[in-house]
Amino acid sequence: MARLLHLLWLFVLLASGAGSAAAALNDYPFRIQTVPQGGLDAVTARNDGPAPITVYVSLKSENVDTTVQWPLSAVVPAHTALTLGYIAPVDANVPYRYLFNYTYYVGRMDAAPDSEVLYRYPFPDGQAHAITQAYGGRLTSHDNKQNRYAVDFDMPVGTPVLAAREGMVVDVLLKYRSGGEDPSFLDQANIVTIVHDDGTLAEYAHLSPGPALVARGQRVEAGQLIGYSGNTGYSTGPHLHFVVSRPEVDHGKVIRLSLPVAFHATQQHIAVAPRAGALADADYGDGTAMYAAHSEPPRVAATPSGDAGHPPAALGSIDHQ
Repeated sequence: MARLLHLLWLFVLLASGAGSAAAALNDYPFRIQTVPQGGLDAVTARNDGPAPITVYVSLKSENVDTTVQWPLSAVVPAHTALTLGYIAPVDANVPYRYLFNYTYYVGRMDAAPDSEVLYRYPFPDGQAHAITQAYGGRLTSHDNKQNRYAVDFDMPVGTPVLAAREGMVVDVLLKYRSGGEDPSFLDQANIVTIVHDDGTLAEYAHLSPGPALVARGQRVEAGQLIGYSGNTGYSTGPHLHFVVSRPEVDHGKVIRLSLPVAFHATQQHIAVAPRAGALADADYGDGTAMYAAHSEPPRVAATPSGDAGHPPAALGSIDHQ
């Protein structure tokens, strides 16, 4: 009879909270589920996507014994079902229940960023764009862990946006058409997210709407066209918000921990630290100047550029009773 009372369902929610430079993960195929195994319930993290996932899982329960200590965090490799632990009733003759809550995000919390990597500017060869916000200068909206080392490039709407480093595309969201300083735009920034080989990820936010130029699971090279700059989401004007990060568990949630980066402006690969007020001038001689501006950019207000906040991690729950 107790077994008949065991219902399982799963739903995924988008996190809400303070300012957001981009939306949460867009329908990423990750979930926590339980699978019966020899009288026990195996708690399994299932990652059907192309990138590693960092997850944090907590447990509330009644009449339950477990094989691991909750809460716990884990890195789940791409295309992997990872068993986190097992659940069983303390008294099999009494109904038992449990509730898992979890948050997750793309990337590895144990990522060791490659300090030798230099990023190319995320726009075509021969262009120059002002840096309006960067670490070391006055931070108006990058005053948190998630965005402390983010860089804002002042870009007209429709400027080609190129991958700053090779990696795999893990998120593409280009459906939003509006932007502004109103909080209603917090979760309406268009974004392309790319995970690097060292487990860090780069996010390119506030992009213009339109057909996707890249797809989840696609490998891209540095200098490859991935979208066009815009002014979507919580933004004070047209610009590109670029941030490199790794996941981190902070106060029971998986968040992005932004990481410092250095660029190279020429073929000589000489390190250039991003500095607010500086002009980022791309001189690579690599042919990316052929990328043309978007022919039909969305009509959004043009004001001094900047953004606020950070994208939340995805949330979920699994209830068994």
